[in-house]
Amino acid sequence: MKYIPPFFALLAILFVLAMPQRAAQGQGFAEKMSALPQEPDAPLAVTSTPTPLPTDVPVSTATPTPQPVPDLACLRINFEMGGDVAQAGTYEVVELGGRPLASWTARAGWTDSGWIRQINISFDAVHVQVFYDAGGDAAPVEMKIVNPAPGTPYGWVARGMCHAVEVAWP
Repeated sequence: MKYIPPFFALLAILFVLAMPQRAAQGQGFAEKMSALPQEPDAPLAVTSTPTPLPTDVPVSTATPTPQPVPDLACLRINFEMGGDVAQAGTYEVVELGGRPLASWTARAGWTDSGWIRQINISFDAVHVQVFYDAGGDAAPVEMKIVNPAPGTPYGWVARGMCHAVEVAWP
């Protein structure tokens, strides 16, 4: 027996109730009863044509890229435009004024941090600096920004967008 959702059962009951009412044992009732099959479970003559299922449905292998949250920023530290590669150590991205935003621990020879998402910045857009810290007692080195904000030596990051901060060794 198949499951019938309650909504469809309710519609069937309303349909039956809306039909015109007749007396069950009126004239012609015996003739109608004799025309019915003798076996109640005998199938009626119903024909159907099976519909083949598609066998060559393409399967998508694309991974959707999440859209940035409008109130947060996204950045990556990239050496490709500068023609350099990373040295082993930590690269810190800070707002102009010193507020830390993101860090990337790189191995020697790497060229890109990948996207660093969900960064909360102080304003709609901020200027940034990138510092390299090799660890130990050495002072951090300020990296050269290859794609600075117009008229400045600083990089930039803005809310609601992803931006590559291109760096090179000074």
